[in-house]
Amino acid sequence: MKRNRLGFTMIELMITISILGTLTVLTAQAISQAIKAKVKLQDQIDDVSRMRDAMRLIERDINLAYHYRDIEKELEQILKKKNNPNPPPGGATPPPGSIPNENDPANRREVPRRDPETHFVGASDTLSFVTMNNARTVRNVQQADFIEVGYSLKDCKNLRDDKASSKCLWRRSSPYVDLDVTKGGDEIVLLENVSEFKLRYRGKGKQDWVGDWRTDAGGDGATKGKFPQAVEVSLTVEKKVKDRNKKYSMQLIVPIHFPNNSEEGANAQNQSSWPPAQPPTE
Repeated sequence: MKRNRLGFTMIELMITISILGTLTVLTAQAISQAIKAKVKLQDQIDDVSRMRDAMRLIERDINLAYHYRDIEKELEQILKKKNNPNPPPGGATPPPGSIPNENDPANRREVPRRDPETHFVGASDTLSFVTMNNARTVRNVQQADFIEVGYSLKDCKNLRDDKASSKCLWRRSSPYVDLDVTKGGDEIVLLENVSEFKLRYRGKGKQDWVGDWRTDAGGDGATKGKFPQAVEVSLTVEKKVKDRNKKYSMQLIVPIHFPNNSEEGANAQNQSSWPPAQPPTE
């Protein structure tokens, strides 16, 4: 008796191997495309996240801009006016006892008083001021609640490629606050491949947004000694990948929570007439 042998013929094996090979190639191509798409999407997410982090830090610094006013000196001037509301004509000497005598040892200070100042100096592409955004990272460390910060756009080398360079957004910080807020401190790169960093300012005394705001001696009558109420920040990152450019843009209107300008008084924080902060747009 003959036995029936079951199995594949050579043609059937070749067809099966061809089908399996085709499926393997198609699957490998699909996986490769998915990995490339994931890497591309992750790069975009990372770029946008870095921009958002930079804008969030800028927003926080501006929100907490610190405008120091010498309340003690203002109270002293108010007391002088109250004690002597009608000064004698011709510069006559006021009645004794109405104004404290600074030469009296009882009223003399141990250390001569030096009036501190905090300034806000902004241009169309640079910004320097004093902010209260100074978190304590080390326990019991001796530090002030405010620091001096500055933002500017300058050249820097690429972190991944030392030979490549681009425009970078730098943040300068200093724990020492002096009369010149535009100098001093340490600088770090906040963002690479920045093609645009534009600033505009708005406050009382200005009819529209302006490109400069100085509270120091270089300011005009509307800005000298007065902080703005809002700052518009525009940021654009342009990155070249292979044969095309990737461009991301964000814009934010940042209000200063407490400008602390003398003429504003109790209504310093009432900013209903100013445009509110807008979410970043890509």
